[in-house]
Amino acid sequence: MDQATPQSDADHATHREAATHRVGCVSYLNAKPLIAGLDDEPGITVKADVPARLLKDLESGEVDIALCPVFDFFKSGEPLALVPVGAIGCEGPTLTVRLYSQVPIDQVTTLHADTDSHTSVVLAQILLAKLFNVSPTMVDYDARERTAEGRIDESPQAMLLIGDKVVTGSPLAVEYPYQMDLGEGWHEMTGLPFVFAIWMTRAGTELGDLPARLQARLEANLPQRLLIAERFAEQHGWPNDLAEHYLVDVLRYQVGPLELEAISRFGRLALELGLIDTPRELCLYAETNQP
Repeated sequence: MDQATPQSDADHATHREAATHRVGCVSYLNAKPLIAGLDDEPGITVKADVPARLLKDLESGEVDIALCPVFDFFKSGEPLALVPVGAIGCEGPTLTVRLYSQVPIDQVTTLHADTDSHTSVVLAQILLAKLFNVSPTMVDYDARERTAEGRIDESPQAMLLIGDKVVTGSPLAVEYPYQMDLGEGWHEMTGLPFVFAIWMTRAGTELGDLPARLQARLEANLPQRLLIAERFAEQHGWPNDLAEHYLVDVLRYQVGPLELEAISRFGRLALELGLIDTPRELCLYAETNQP
């Protein structure tokens, strides 16, 4: 009988690398119910990045799946598929996507927009156009750097902030008396929930058991949201009680028909306003459809 040829260390390393699922995700508090404990699971590596850079990670093949802003699905030059096993959404106020203005919102002419999220910037433009009939000049605004310094030195007329910084670096209400929570504005306009980010992959990618594992991780974490809030609130600069309210009462993580309808509506409105060039129908990942 022929003896099997022993595998070299390099062969074993190549096998381990091939068997590893590479997951891209934000490091914000709001993503913890989706990913807490995931990087401890065998065969999964998690890369943290800001929402606006996750699309490049996915398109380049640096990750196999990413929790990308919903707008990225419509604007990407690559064909993508939604993997509906978890998302970050809300049905009403979201607390962490907020427009601040020194003037009444229907008088805003320039909006300094947080560069961390594509979806929130487009949602702001949709709501300003549809609810207030204004189309302000958009200015990229590195809010992470400015709020980390503890100051807003430019004092722009209006600005859009997203993420933990809305809680930890929010400007004084006396300086910005006119405010709008974008999740609340969307729900009032459409009656639908809003989805800010959802798992996506490149069309044709074989994800194996990863969608099922992500779904199982979410289902395991949802009953543990109070503990997750207690564990991560301080490191993200949140008061513990507000973190609990945010993760348990405010955010939605499951994806159902209403969430998919909301994503489609968002894409149609973005197309109508010229914020995307071509229509794109929703494409859902299905293992049986992969080549």
